[in-house]
Amino acid sequence: MRSLFCSLLACLILPAFAGPLRVVTSDLPPLSIEQGAGQQGALVDIVTEVARRADVPVQIQFVPWKRALFLVATVPNTAIFPLTRNAQREKSYRWITPLHYEKFVFIGEEGRAPVTDAAALRNRPVAILRGSVQIENLKKLGYTQLIETTTVQGGLRLVKLGIADAVFGDQDIISGTAHSYFPDMQITISKPVTKAETWLGGSPDMDDATAARLQAAMKAVVKDGTYARLLKNYGLRAPR
Repeated sequence: MRSLFCSLLACLILPAFAGPLRVVTSDLPPLSIEQGAGQQGALVDIVTEVARRADVPVQIQFVPWKRALFLVATVPNTAIFPLTRNAQREKSYRWITPLHYEKFVFIGEEGRAPVTDAAALRNRPVAILRGSVQIENLKKLGYTQLIETTTVQGGLRLVKLGIADAVFGDQDIISGTAHSYFPDMQITISKPVTKAETWLGGSPDMDDATAARLQAAMKAVVKDGTYARLLKNYGLRAPR
């Protein structure tokens, strides 16, 4: 009877962890591209290659960024990228491996409100991706009119409509999104306000063995030049 009970209990528990590792991300060109006509994005390609070498089956899913954060925080056997690492988030995720670096800037449209003077934007409307770790950072720096958007392209659309003076976020992502969705948009870019690493993060339940295999595979991908080659496919450079 006890053996039967244990078997039934195992059947109830195991499905939650069975199957491929769910990896969530958002449409953030050129790092992750939901509809890319053959190109999935630099970090999608890198994560896919790392998982292949680590022998970790993955299923990559595109969702709005705020939902991606919710899923990795609540659903076991889930990973997320590109996730900015900072002190506030440190204990909330399993930090698997760094993937790239981020330069956070203000980006506006040429001929509209200037963005080169970041201090002048403190009392102006600025769009930012909902769920971004930089929301609280900007508030601490005195930016009072932040408009949270579901997507980066939504923020750029607000700039084109004159509702926001600028979008704040990673330079590669905002400029890549502008190129993909608003190819005629001439953008202006501020100097970086802050820099950070972006990571592949996991739900806290991820086991040590899986994390170790992914970490070792990432080191191999960097060492043999695959990492730099995959970034170069999207016009990006590996950090020095």
